[in-house]
Amino acid sequence: MSTTQVEERAMLAAERWPQATSVDDYIARMEQNRERYLENIERTEITATDREVFGREPLRILVLTEDWCGDSAQFIPVIARLAREVPTVEVRILRRDQHRDLNALYPRKDGYLAIPVLIVMDKDLNVLGVLVERPERATEEIAAETRRFQLANPHLPGINRTVDRMPEETRAAVKANIARWRVGQQDRFARYLLEDLAALIQRARSERVA
Repeated sequence: MSTTQVEERAMLAAERWPQATSVDDYIARMEQNRERYLENIERTEITATDREVFGREPLRILVLTEDWCGDSAQFIPVIARLAREVPTVEVRILRRDQHRDLNALYPRKDGYLAIPVLIVMDKDLNVLGVLVERPERATEEIAAETRRFQLANPHLPGINRTVDRMPEETRAAVKANIARWRVGQQDRFARYLLEDLAALIQRARSERVA
């Protein structure tokens, strides 16, 4: 990515911060997954290490999402709880469908425009780093569970195809299994997210010092 592109997306993120809503306002307007958000906020544990790492200086986390998104329901509550527990952290939310131009500047590694997008900024709205969709460790474990389900269910039509090429019924079964399985991984996945965000922030701090 060129310097101009980096500057463009950083400027646009800073411009959108004043337009973003608080987590509480966003949840109040949700039409899907509200109960899951609230449950995951309550179950998230913020450790003393989290408070020390995230509490050193003011941080702003701008989130692009939609309330139907399963990854958002799993991960946004984690940073919502972080902001509740650490006064220096503020989280604000934008509806992705109203800000597709911003989303287009933060694709996944394969170019896909996934959500949520977590844009971490300092107090002056300088972008420190970005996390798209979910922690990589979570993605790897989801892929492993999908493969386990495929091997355990050879009778399902097209089960060994990629998910997007499976017959509708088989794809629905795979997705339902993953949805059930992910509920049991919430605490570990939350920890992955907090660790990855902490590493992102620490890298930015090191680069700033250098």
